[in-house]
Amino acid sequence: MIQTQNPMANHVSRRTGRHPRLSGWTAPMLMGLALAVGLPACKRPQSVGSQTHLIRGLTMGTTYAVKLPAYEGMPDVREVSRRVEQELQRVNGQMSTYLEDSTVSVFNRWRETEWMEVPPEVAAVVDQAQRLAELSHGKFDITVKPLVDLWGFGPAGPIDAPPAAEEVREMLAHVGYRKLEVRREPPALRKLDPLIEIDLSGIAKGYGVDRVADVLDQLGAPAYFIEIGGEVRTKGRRADGRPWRVGVERPVEDRREILRVVELVDLSMATSGDYRNFFLQDGQRFHHTIDPTTGFPVQDPIAAATAVDPQCAWADGVATCMMALGLDEGLQLAENQQWAVLLVGRRGGELETVASSRFAALFPKVADDRAGEEEQ
Repeated sequence: MIQTQNPMANHVSRRTGRHPRLSGWTAPMLMGLALAVGLPACKRPQSVGSQTHLIRGLTMGTTYAVKLPAYEGMPDVREVSRRVEQELQRVNGQMSTYLEDSTVSVFNRWRETEWMEVPPEVAAVVDQAQRLAELSHGKFDITVKPLVDLWGFGPAGPIDAPPAAEEVREMLAHVGYRKLEVRREPPALRKLDPLIEIDLSGIAKGYGVDRVADVLDQLGAPAYFIEIGGEVRTKGRRADGRPWRVGVERPVEDRREILRVVELVDLSMATSGDYRNFFLQDGQRFHHTIDPTTGFPVQDPIAAATAVDPQCAWADGVATCMMALGLDEGLQLAENQQWAVLLVGRRGGELETVASSRFAALFPKVADDRAGEEEQ
């Protein structure tokens, strides 16, 4: 879910009294540039050293940041900032479930089973999501929106108590990726059940990163670091010639600490987790990852899942997919598809970290401490 400002950002859960939750989006798990510095976000470009510009702002209910090393022929940095902001507003206007006139919101109100024309970007993202749904046997499913709302993780905000089983069954009848069709040419979506609704929050934030990358590529940028709420994409290297360094957060609730530091060149990274966006009721923990096959939060979720891919949208979707599948099934799918993932599970009250073969091959010497300077 995408929003221009997050009305829940300062919310303290009525049910726990202490765990803040970010509405719609998983709280950032990567210790990204704008997230970690603790400074107010702004649109004014800044200089970082003598060779790199920093552009920051607000989007999708979180912060964004761009590190852009200066290059020959680079436009005025204020023009770059304007172009970035404009593109992010386009993403909001297409994929937000908080904006009533967004393409996704209009489609969700559509109660017909005829094709509805959509921008090609929306069709492309839905097409990617449907591919992930097929690969995960429906565990990743963008038609889960009614259930997300029912459990209090949607735009309407939190609920006072878990929904009754009968309510879940009623909503579940209108969930299922096979009830949604997408075509790329001409771009359009179609409901086979007129009551289904979609939620692109598991993939659209990464897609927003990719759209910013497209803008910078069009402007001829040979290198950059882009981060939106913890989802990251890199191109080339830093101005000093070193790789971009990103810290993966350890999935603990009461503090922020780094689990791994990964060096990225021409790669994207996205992370999802269960330890920020959840509530407690009568001692039971309910988190935001809903199993679309049961209608209830995943019973044995991965504590955190990090995925690496050239495209941030795909990395974002894969990380979300891992959360829904669980540790063993998620790792098996990652190995079958040669996905680069780092998974953190809970076994007997302890955290267990496992990496897929592809992740281990990409990062044979992943740092596990705070040595060096991360992009923060």
